[in-house]
Amino acid sequence: MRDSDPGRLPPVSRTLALWLQQSRDLAVIVLDPSGIVTEWLGAAPTTLGYLPQETVGRHIALIFTEEDRARGYPDYELKVAADDSFSEDSRWHVRKDGTRIWATGSVSAVREASRVVGFVKVLRDMTDQRAHTERFENEVSQLGQAREQTRSFLRTLGHEIRNPLSVLNNISVILERLVQDPRVTRTLQQLSTQIGVLKRLADDLMDVNRLELGKVKLDPERIDLRTLLEETVAGMQELAGEKGLQLEAVLPPSALMVDADVARLQQVVVNLLNNAIKYTPAGGTVWVRAIQEGAEIVCRIQDTGIGIPPAMLPRIFELFTQAEEGESMREGGIGMGLALVQQLVELHGGSVQAKSSGAGKGSEFSFRLPAR
Repeated sequence: MRDSDPGRLPPVSRTLALWLQQSRDLAVIVLDPSGIVTEWLGAAPTTLGYLPQETVGRHIALIFTEEDRARGYPDYELKVAADDSFSEDSRWHVRKDGTRIWATGSVSAVREASRVVGFVKVLRDMTDQRAHTERFENEVSQLGQAREQTRSFLRTLGHEIRNPLSVLNNISVILERLVQDPRVTRTLQQLSTQIGVLKRLADDLMDVNRLELGKVKLDPERIDLRTLLEETVAGMQELAGEKGLQLEAVLPPSALMVDADVARLQQVVVNLLNNAIKYTPAGGTVWVRAIQEGAEIVCRIQDTGIGIPPAMLPRIFELFTQAEEGESMREGGIGMGLALVQQLVELHGGSVQAKSSGAGKGSEFSFRLPAR
């Protein structure tokens, strides 16, 4: 038979033979057609703990777990390889000392003409990576459970806050009618203001939960956004004045038509204005601007306040997020307002964005809605 005869196999090169001896990560197992081990090569001794003489002549089921042997997986793996020429999987295997390793690899059928003359199983020990993956999956599961517990807590807290607030509000109204002393009247006004803060907090708690559960339904109508902005700004002039701030609405002469739930969209604007007023020192200015840009209506709330550190911008709309620079200026918030804004705007088919040049350089919060 000539050397060029395709039926004649070339000898194994010295390089390949040395690689099989020195391989530290790939175990190479040669099997006959019935799954009996004929060669135990590469990293097979170190990976699986058996010496070649302990495995040659034994079925490959030797390294499978008891439960996989009961399921018939050793022979099934060979059948798949025989049918498709190749079988790839990841599973637990058992070492000689009884410990388990997570191995990934494949089984290839070797044919001569059309007849399967054996198999080559190649596997790599991936136990460390598997352990890392399982830890990650456990952490994700724990985070999911913690999130659900948080939701449950917020729902309960929102309900529990509302009940005493209703009583306190009724008491405040009754005392305002009965007491004429100006000093008491001022105190009752302060009490009423703080009750309002707590009521908004309870409402936000309930809304955040309803939005995350998909239970908030919009009642949209076609409106001119300018009207809503003008009315909201007018209603918040007193709050801005109490802080010594100038609040201005800069709006175009032409209509800005959008389809929106008026109450929910007003909630968005109020939250953004409250945020701007809260974090802008006395003497500063807050602007409300709106314009049509292509197929979108854009509303921007800008201020000369404390600004936002660059590292905080990517997560400023996340629940319970607040910049450290704002801690000393907080007035009853726990970091829900902006998360609520994002969820409500997205429910309207829009988007939100925050910009700031850094601490002390003011902020801009904007939302975009489809123009109608």
